[in-house]
Amino acid sequence: MELKIDVSKSMLLMLHCQNDIVKPEGKFAVSGMPDQVAKHNLLERWASIVAAGRSAGMRVGYVNNVLRPGFPELGERPFPLMRGTKGYNAFLRGTWGAEVADEIKPQPDDLVIVNFNSSAFSYTELDLILRHAKIERLFLAGVATTFVVNSTARYGAELGYEITVLEDCCTAFSDELHDFEVANVLPHFAEIIRADDFIVALTGR
Repeated sequence: MELKIDVSKSMLLMLHCQNDIVKPEGKFAVSGMPDQVAKHNLLERWASIVAAGRSAGMRVGYVNNVLRPGFPELGERPFPLMRGTKGYNAFLRGTWGAEVADEIKPQPDDLVIVNFNSSAFSYTELDLILRHAKIERLFLAGVATTFVVNSTARYGAELGYEITVLEDCCTAFSDELHDFEVANVLPHFAEIIRADDFIVALTGR
C-alpha cells in the first residue's frame, strides 16, 4: 500500500540521538550502542530522513534525555535503566554528551523536548505543543527500540496520535532485541515502515 503523508499534520521525532548514547566517546558507549549505530549506518540514515522531512516541509522534533548535576529529576529510587544514567554520570545539562549528534544537529525552527526517562511524553510539554500545532501523526526514529521508541509509541498511541515507526532508523542493544520489538510489540501500537518508504512518500524518489 502506498504511504501517504500529510506533512502539515505530521512530525518526525528523533529520540535520544545523543552523543553519550550513539558516539564511541559517549558515557553510555559501554552498552555497545555505538557499535549498533555504526553497524546499521544510523547516523547517515538519520541524516537522510531529517533532510527529507525538512525539504518536504515536515516539522522535525528532538527528544533528549537531559539532567541536572546531582540528578534531582531521578530522585532517590530511580528505576534500573535510569540508575545506570546516574552511575555513568551521563546526559548532564550543558555537556557534549547530552547534545544531539552533529550529523543531525537541530536547526533553530526544530522542536527540542527535554525528558527525564524512557518516554517522550512523561513529564514533558510534548503533548501540549503537538496539540497546539495540530499534529496528528508522529514518525519515530532513534534509540533504543526497546526503551524510548517503545515507550513513546505506546504512550502516543494511547493519547490518540497515529504512530509510525521507521524500523531501520532504530536499534537496540542487540539485533535480537530490536527484531523482537519490531515483530511482536510495536505493531500493536504503530505502523512499521522503513526509511526508503518515508523518503519516497515525501520526495517521490
